[in-house]
Amino acid sequence: MTRLEWLFNRRLLALALGLLVVAGLSAIQTLPRAEDPHLVARMATVLAPFPGATPEQVEALVARPIEDELRTIAEINVLESTSRQGIAVISLELEDAVTNVTPVWSRVRDKLADVAPTLPDGVQTPELLDDRGYAFSIVAALRWTLDSPPNPQLMERYAERLEAAFRNVPGTEYTHRFGMAGEQVEVKVDPLELNALGLSVGQLAATIEASDGRRTAGEVITDGHRLTVGLSGEFDALDRLREIEVATRQGQTVRLGELAELRRGVQDPPAAVALINGERAVFVGARMAPGQRIDSWVEKAQEQLAVFADGLPVGIAVEEVFEQASYTNQRLSDVAGSLLMGLVLVVAILFLTMGWRSAVTVGLAIPATALLTLALFRPLGIDIHQMSITGIIVALGLMVDNAIVMTNALRERFLKGDSALAATRDTLRHLAVPLLASTLTTILAFMPIVLMPGPAGEFVGPLAMAVMVALVSSYLVSLLLVPALSPMLLARVADKPPTPRNNGVSGMLKRGFRRTVRSALRHPWAAMIITLCVPVGGMALMPTLDVAFFPPADRDQFHIEVRLPPASSMANSEALAHEIEAMVRELPGITRVSAFVGESAPMMYYNVLTNEDNNPAFLHLVVDTVSLQITNQRVPALQQALDQRFPQAQSVVRKYEQGPPFKAPIELRVYGDDLEVLSSLGLELAALMHQLPQVTHVRAGMQRDLPRLTLDIDHTALSDVGLTPQQLAEQVGAALSGQPAGMLLEDTQQLPVRVRYADAWRTSAEQLAALRLVSDQVAEGLPLTAVAEVSLTPAWSVITRRNAERVQLVQGYLVADALPAVSMAQLDDKLQAALASGAFQLPSGYRIETGGEAAERDEAVGQLLASVVLLVIAMVATVVLAFNSFRRAAIVFIAGAQAMGMGIVALLLSGHAFGFVIIVGIMGLVGVAINATIIIIAALDDDEAARRGDIDAMLAVISGPTSRHIVSTTITTFAGLIPLMVASGGLWPPFAQTVGFGLLLATLVSFFFTPALYRLWISRPADF
Repeated sequence: MTRLEWLFNRRLLALALGLLVVAGLSAIQTLPRAEDPHLVARMATVLAPFPGATPEQVEALVARPIEDELRTIAEINVLESTSRQGIAVISLELEDAVTNVTPVWSRVRDKLADVAPTLPDGVQTPELLDDRGYAFSIVAALRWTLDSPPNPQLMERYAERLEAAFRNVPGTEYTHRFGMAGEQVEVKVDPLELNALGLSVGQLAATIEASDGRRTAGEVITDGHRLTVGLSGEFDALDRLREIEVATRQGQTVRLGELAELRRGVQDPPAAVALINGERAVFVGARMAPGQRIDSWVEKAQEQLAVFADGLPVGIAVEEVFEQASYTNQRLSDVAGSLLMGLVLVVAILFLTMGWRSAVTVGLAIPATALLTLALFRPLGIDIHQMSITGIIVALGLMVDNAIVMTNALRERFLKGDSALAATRDTLRHLAVPLLASTLTTILAFMPIVLMPGPAGEFVGPLAMAVMVALVSSYLVSLLLVPALSPMLLARVADKPPTPRNNGVSGMLKRGFRRTVRSALRHPWAAMIITLCVPVGGMALMPTLDVAFFPPADRDQFHIEVRLPPASSMANSEALAHEIEAMVRELPGITRVSAFVGESAPMMYYNVLTNEDNNPAFLHLVVDTVSLQITNQRVPALQQALDQRFPQAQSVVRKYEQGPPFKAPIELRVYGDDLEVLSSLGLELAALMHQLPQVTHVRAGMQRDLPRLTLDIDHTALSDVGLTPQQLAEQVGAALSGQPAGMLLEDTQQLPVRVRYADAWRTSAEQLAALRLVSDQVAEGLPLTAVAEVSLTPAWSVITRRNAERVQLVQGYLVADALPAVSMAQLDDKLQAALASGAFQLPSGYRIETGGEAAERDEAVGQLLASVVLLVIAMVATVVLAFNSFRRAAIVFIAGAQAMGMGIVALLLSGHAFGFVIIVGIMGLVGVAINATIIIIAALDDDEAARRGDIDAMLAVISGPTSRHIVSTTITTFAGLIPLMVASGGLWPPFAQTVGFGLLLATLVSFFFTPALYRLWISRPADF
């Protein structure tokens, strides 16, 4: 039995089909599922608190040393630091080429450990937060339900238990709590009484900490035994603290309970506050590890949540706020529905254009190709999500391409009387290489998308990868399955297909088509010029297109970022949060409002930046609506309402976005050294931004807008009382902010103990002036005003740096659905005009660069096009080797270039913006056009008369099986995209409409330009 005869063994065919069905269905059940592709978390944040320090001190003493240490790690691409009052926040972004981030973050931790001992006293150990790069899979909220004041400590204790329950779900990668105010034990003292005893806050804190018996005292080693020596008297209750004996300067002792008020409660001010529908809450988020099915994991997490809810006390309820499985199921259901609808349309068109036998043959090849594609997903590491399934939809029409060619060729052989073996042998001999070349060139057209590094490539790469796998599967199915089915379906065409009728509309179209092609062959120059007008016109009009990066996400959620003046307290911010969420909750169609004060909200979508830690002037609200339509209605109206009602705050209402994250839609970065100059330049650029019609808010970060109480020290007087400036700062800081004094161990909880002045002494400048200092030379203490004068001065609220340079970030926020590229172009025009007229002057040593969406888009497009040149060379080599002809290869790529123009024309007609997914679609369109051109050239080469340039022979080839193939492929590809064309949202309709209508326009190139150029370059008839 020859190798080809194995194809016609029906037992082997049944076995192969059975294995294919099992493999494909098994892949559907076992492949990991998610809403969107998994993006590598290349961003992390370093937090380095320095309580009481000014932004200038934080920059010089904390941010810069950490920056200098981290800059030695080559994989770090961007290093941004924000120095605020009392904290340094350093954002890290790795190079896009880094795909395994774990070793890099490990080295970052090592560097932080190295630099920590060199930082000043008072700087807390720098902490790396590298687990925030992915959205949570489930978020739950514990809320207070009684009419009495909420008990944050109790809610936080149960939040810890819920977090532990989520951790116990198999496959959990990360958990985190939000709205944790922070529990502590406060030791509040009266400064007058404390000074009368000759003690400072720091001395009292040291006494308390020294009394903690929570230490080991070494080991006793005996023969064969080792005994640890421990101390009794550890802090295990407030009563134990109250009994501590405090020695005074007068040589007496007094119990701590008599000297101070001890209270266990939340921090004052709290570290963070969270609300849900106006009620105090604590949120717990949990994230599934990659490589699992989100629906299965969420179901297990919900079971744990239900068990946990049954054990809650009266007054606390738990509510599921978010779970990703429903979004994933809805997204995959929509995409799968589009796939099924496209499949039905494709098969229906095949029946209309090819007859039932050929249609059944090709129709069976489609599910076989889809099953083989899914079976190959697992070894290739492709998960099931919206991008991979959409890739199969995009490839739906391409799947039938090879099968149509093989079916038509086999049918023609059978009509000539060939046996199944002879027909298959001759067809494979003639078509295996051309089909391989067309498949490879189409694959190479999608290859730049797969090779593209970074978040944008990881987001759209699976789409291209799915298309490529489908093309390979289609090639294998067309070479193996279609011939195997041919004896049962195509060989019975003795019964020739009915002779096509040439009357009616169909006949008129066929006659018109033949006349047009004949005219193009007779007048090739005219045909080429006329055809070129369409793509060249499209390319010429390309600058008129609006430009976008990615459209907003289709989400029944939106979020609100609110920034108050930098001096705002947590109490003020919390009060504003109550007002805003109450206002939002009154709007129709709003189902839930979650508010977070002092920190970013839990990440519920993959590209939201969450780097606002320990910022009392920041609010973040997440709003759930009943539908996407309500979201689209509420966002613009709510933006106006918030601006009018709360002018003291900068409120930005934002939809969730697709693609890589950015801080603001439009951004200018001004680099320089002098803070005053950077501040002035920032205000001037902000004024330019304010002139743009689509801008709602503008921020120029580095300003002297923070009121500060400054102590103007009399150094002589300070020295006379035996104090140094450092001791003065320590006493004042300890009195106001408090001084750590050990830990209280309560069951498994460790609560920090902090000594501070009573509240009445920490609320105004007058109390600060009356603060009394303790000195060895002044037994009764002395007022602060004796050694320093208190004044109110403006200070820097924040100092930002980027890659070791100071930078002023001028950021603009836009109205809903406005295109950042349009506003950025307007801003650039205004800036260039201001520079030309001298209205804006950039000092020597200062420079401006663009950030925001424009920077992300330019970087992504540059990465996409970086490998295009090499892949074009590979495509040329493939086509040249397939045809053994440079001229034929030139025809192929001229046709591909025209397809780009046809795609632009289709985009112009659709009215959509030129976005990143449009670039991806046009690259795929080029591959399809090249494929069609290869088929036409191969068909013309197979006919000797056509190859010589005989017009009748060329017309017969083009209007015969070749035209049926191209028309069938074009229509089926277009039909497969129809569900995406009419889908909701802004991501897929522009893509599908551009590819679909561009493909229809590209048939002009296939039928008129390519044959005309072939006759000129290849045939070389005598009369030319």
